[in-house]
Amino acid sequence: MPNKNLSTTSPSLLINSLKSHILSIGNNDYYIDTINKSNSILDYWHLITEINKSFGNLSFFENGKTNHYFNNNQHSSDVDGELKGNVFFAQANIIPSKLHIDGDSKPKLVKERKTLIMFKPHTHIPEENPIQLNIYDKNHNLIMQKPLSPPSKLPKIANNSIRETNLLPRDFKSPVNFDLVMRSNSELIEISKNQNYLHETILDNNKINLKLNHNNIKTPFILNNSIKYKGKTITLHNTDNNDIEVNYGNNTSILPSKSSTRFICDENGYWLTKHDIKEIKYYTPPKKVNSNTLPIIDIEIGNLPDIDGEKVDADFFEEILEQNSTIKIMKMDYDRIKKFTLKQNKNFASKKIIFTSEAKESTFIHTTNKFFELKKDSVLLFHCNSNGKWKNIPIYSSHTSKINNSYPNKFDITLDENELIIEASKKRNYLNNLIKNNDSIKILTSDGNWSRDFTLNKNDAFHNKKILFSSNASYNSYIHYGKNTIKLQTGENVLFVYDLDKKWIPINQNNKENFISNLEYIDKTWSTKIPKEYIHPEIKLEFNYQGQKSTLSNIDVGAPNELLINTFDIGLLTPPRNEHLFLNKFELNRQYYQTVPVSKLIVSRYEPIHLLKVVMPDGQVFTENAPDEGGGHSGSMRELITKSFYADGVNTANYGVNSSAPDTDPFVLTPQITAYNSVGMYKNGRVVHGWSGGRGKSTLYSTDNNEISHEFGHNFGLGDHHGGVEGGSHAAANKKNSTWLWDSDNNYFIPNMYKNGTLNHDGMNGGEAYDARYNVYTAYTPNSFIEIQNRFENQHVFSEESKTGYKKWDPEIKEMVDAYLELSQYNAIEFTAINGSDITANDLNSLLKKNKNVIIHNGNGYHAIKINIPLANESNKGAILRIESVADYNSELHVNNKIELIKKNDSICYISDGYTWNRKDNNETILYKVPYKQGVPVVTLMGFYDPKDVIDSYIYPSLYGSYGMVYSHDKKIDTQMPYLEVIFEDGKISQYQLHNFRSNEEMMNKFHVNIERSLNPIKANLYINNKIVHSREIEIKKNRLLTTINGDIA
Repeated sequence: MPNKNLSTTSPSLLINSLKSHILSIGNNDYYIDTINKSNSILDYWHLITEINKSFGNLSFFENGKTNHYFNNNQHSSDVDGELKGNVFFAQANIIPSKLHIDGDSKPKLVKERKTLIMFKPHTHIPEENPIQLNIYDKNHNLIMQKPLSPPSKLPKIANNSIRETNLLPRDFKSPVNFDLVMRSNSELIEISKNQNYLHETILDNNKINLKLNHNNIKTPFILNNSIKYKGKTITLHNTDNNDIEVNYGNNTSILPSKSSTRFICDENGYWLTKHDIKEIKYYTPPKKVNSNTLPIIDIEIGNLPDIDGEKVDADFFEEILEQNSTIKIMKMDYDRIKKFTLKQNKNFASKKIIFTSEAKESTFIHTTNKFFELKKDSVLLFHCNSNGKWKNIPIYSSHTSKINNSYPNKFDITLDENELIIEASKKRNYLNNLIKNNDSIKILTSDGNWSRDFTLNKNDAFHNKKILFSSNASYNSYIHYGKNTIKLQTGENVLFVYDLDKKWIPINQNNKENFISNLEYIDKTWSTKIPKEYIHPEIKLEFNYQGQKSTLSNIDVGAPNELLINTFDIGLLTPPRNEHLFLNKFELNRQYYQTVPVSKLIVSRYEPIHLLKVVMPDGQVFTENAPDEGGGHSGSMRELITKSFYADGVNTANYGVNSSAPDTDPFVLTPQITAYNSVGMYKNGRVVHGWSGGRGKSTLYSTDNNEISHEFGHNFGLGDHHGGVEGGSHAAANKKNSTWLWDSDNNYFIPNMYKNGTLNHDGMNGGEAYDARYNVYTAYTPNSFIEIQNRFENQHVFSEESKTGYKKWDPEIKEMVDAYLELSQYNAIEFTAINGSDITANDLNSLLKKNKNVIIHNGNGYHAIKINIPLANESNKGAILRIESVADYNSELHVNNKIELIKKNDSICYISDGYTWNRKDNNETILYKVPYKQGVPVVTLMGFYDPKDVIDSYIYPSLYGSYGMVYSHDKKIDTQMPYLEVIFEDGKISQYQLHNFRSNEEMMNKFHVNIERSLNPIKANLYINNKIVHSREIEIKKNRLLTTINGDIA
C-alpha cells in the first residue's frame, strides 16, 4: 500500500541526496569490503518502488544508452598474487568465489557441470589485451588453457541477448527434392502423438515435408530442439482452412491456412525459421575490425560550399586533405549537396574523412564500387588505402547511438479517430509507413476510439523517429516493441524513440523498462565458459596478464547431483487433460535444469492413462464417478489412486520393491519425483487436481510456471515461506542472498527481479519467473539453493557404473562412491511393542510366517521388558530380525539361549542360518537389490492384491514408460505366499514374490514391478495361495515417448 505520508517529491529528493553522497566518495579507487556506492541507490530504488508504486516520475537513472550495473561491489581481492581481482562462477546461478558480506552463504559448484568463470581485475585492462586462464587439477597438472573474453563479451541479460547461429536467410531456399513427403492422415496423426516416431523420422531424413491439417493435428504441433537434429530441415504445409499452432523450442508460430513455413535446426540444436534468422541478423552488431574508433580530427568543415551543383568530390577538398590527416564534414539541412563522390586517388593514401549529418534528407557517399547512405544523426568513416581507394570503416563509438530524446513541440500527425487507430493497430504496413514518412506521431485513445494492441516494428529508416501513445480510454492498451511489452493505462503517456541499435526506447516510461533494458550484471569483467569435464574438486585457477599472475585455490566443488523426474497424465473415469507441458515440451525440462544444482536432470515419460474402471484398495469399484466430492486438494481417487498408488508405485518400482502398503509413507531414497496432471469424475463433476507436492511426488495443475518450482521445492525439503522474509527474498548485490540465473545454453543472465524491476521472491515465497520468454520457472534464492544442494548430496543416486547399482557422495574424499541402498524396512513387516508386555517366541514365529523380514520398534510408551527370539531352525533360515529401540529403559533380549541388554538408541540385526542367530552389531546392510539394467523403456505392472483373499484383487492396465530400472525376477518363490507371474512372447516366465500380510488391515496391498519393455511381456497373472485371482493381457507396444537429459533427447 502506498505511504500516504510520503510526498510525491520525496523520491527525487532522496535520490538527489544519494547522488551527492556518491559524488563525494567517487574518487576512492581502492577496494574495501563495504556497502558500495552505486548499489545503495539500487536498494533505495527497489525500496521506494515497493513502498509507493504510485509515483509517476521515479527516474533517477538517466535516459539514453547508459548501462546500469547490478553488482558494483568493491571487495578485497579473491586471488593470491600480483594480479588482484574478484572471481565469480555461474552454473545455474552466479556464485561468488569468496564471501565478503556478513551472514552470507554460497552454494558449492556442482561437479561436472558447465561453468562460467568471471574475473574482475582491480586495475583497468584494455579489451584488446588478453588475460590468460590456466586450470590445474588436484595433482597440479595443467589441464586447460584459455584466453578470457573481454568485458564487452560478458553475457547480457536475456532481454538484450542475441542468439548466435550458423544459419543465414539464404539457407531457407526451398529444397529441389525432399527425402520424405508425408500426406497420410494416419501417419501424420501418429507423428504428432508419437514423440519417438517423429524423432526417428527426423534422424532418418535430412529434408522433410509434412502436409498438416486439422484432421491429423488436433493440438499444437511440437518440434523439440535437439543437438541430434542439427542440419535437418522440416517444411510444415498447412493444407487446412484454419490456422495451426506450432511450438518449437520456446517459440510459438502460427501457420496460416494454405501456407507453409520451413524450419532448420542450427549447429546448436535449435529449430529456427527464416523470420528468426532475419531478426537475429538484423539485431546482431557488425563484427569489430581493427579501426573501430573515431580517429582524432584535424579539422571540421561545418559549412559546405554554397555551390549550384548537388555533388562534390574529395578533390574539392584537396588542399585541406594535403594539410590534414583527418577531416570531418558535417551535413546540415540548409546544405544543397546531396552526393559526395570519393574517387580513387593515391595522393590521398592514409587520409580519413568523417561524415556526419543533422539533415532530415539522406546524403549519399559514392566510392569506386559502392555507395553509402548518410542519415540524420549518423556517422560514416572513410579511409583511403595505399592504392588510393576509399573504404568505409565500421565505427564503434557512443556517438553512433546518439538519440534525440526531447519531447516534440508539435506532432506531425495525430491519430485520434477509431478507424485510423484500429488501422494502425491491425495493419503493420500502415503504421510503418506513417512512421517512415513522419518524424513524430501521436496516437490518442479514448472510449470509442481505441484498440488493444500496437506493435512497433524495426526498420533502419526509423532512426530518431518518435511516437507518443496517450490514453484517455477506460481500457488498457499494450504496446509491443522488440521483446518487450508496455501496458498503457488510463491517463498514461509513453513516448518512444528509435535508436541506432535498432531498438524502440520508452523515453519517459520512467526507470522501470528503460532501467531493465540497459541493465547488466557487472562491468569491467572478463569471462569464459568451461566445459563440464574440467569442473572437479581441488582444481586451481591461474590468471595471467602480461607477466602478472594470480591464483584461486580451495574452490568448493560438490557432488555431481542427479534428479529423476517421472511424468504422466492421468484421467480417472474421464479423459486425461493433455495439458502436461513439462511432459510434452522438452524446452521446459531444459529451463528447469537451469535453476537447480544438478549435473544431470533426467525426465522420463509414461503414456497417458485413461481409466474406465477404478478399483480402490478397500475393494470399492467406480465406473461412472467416485461417490465423494473432489477438489484441487481433495478427493478419494486423488489421494489413494493418483498419489499413493500410481506416483508412489512408479517410484517404488524403480527400487525393485515389489509390494507395499496402499497408504504407506513413500520411499524417498534418491532425488526422484513423479510429477503428473490428474483429473477425475466425482459426485460434484469433473475435477482437476493440483497444487500439491512432497515426498517424491507432485500433483500439478500447471507445469509452465512457479507451481513446479514450488511443488518440486517441497520435494527438496523446503516448506512454504522457507527462509522467511530474508531467506525467501532476492536481494541487491551488496546484501546477502543475492544472485542471478545463468542460462548456460543460451549464455544469458536472468535478473533476480520481477519484470517491473522490483526484487523477486523465492519459488517458495510467492515469487514468479522474471520473464516467461526466457525461463518460466522461478529462481531459488541462494538460501534455498543451498538447502536443495545439501539434500541431494545426502541421497543415493542410481548408477550403472556401481556394483551396487547406486552411488553416494563422500564429502571427505569428495568423490561419488559405491553405496548399498538399504531396503530392509521397505520389505519388512513392522511390529510395535505393547507397553509393559513381553514379546514372545510365538509372537515372532507368527510374524516370521508372514514375512522373513521383521522390524521391532521399542520406545517410551511402547516398551517391551523381554524380547524372546525363537530358536533358529530350517523354517526360519534366512530370516532377518531388526530391533530399533529409543526407549529410556533397557530391554532383555533372549536369543540363542543367552540374554543380552538392549539399550536406548540401539539398532541391531540378527540373521538366522538355520542353526543360530548371527548378530550384526554394526547395523550393516542386510537387504539390497541391484538393477540389472538402468534407464531402459519399461512396462510397469501395478495393481492391488489381498493376501487374505477376501477382497477381489485387481491388475490395472499396464503402464508404458520411457525410462526405468529393472531387476531380476525371484529365483525361488514360496507358492503359498502371493506372487506375480509374467509371461513373455517367447514363452518364458518370471515370478515376483509379494508380501504375505496386509500392511493395512482394512485394505489390500499394492504391487509395482518394472519389466524390461524389449522382452515383450504379453500377460500378467496374480496368485494368492497358488491360485490365479486375476489376469491381465499386456499389449506389446513400441516406445512412443522419449527421455530427456538436461532438456535434450537422451
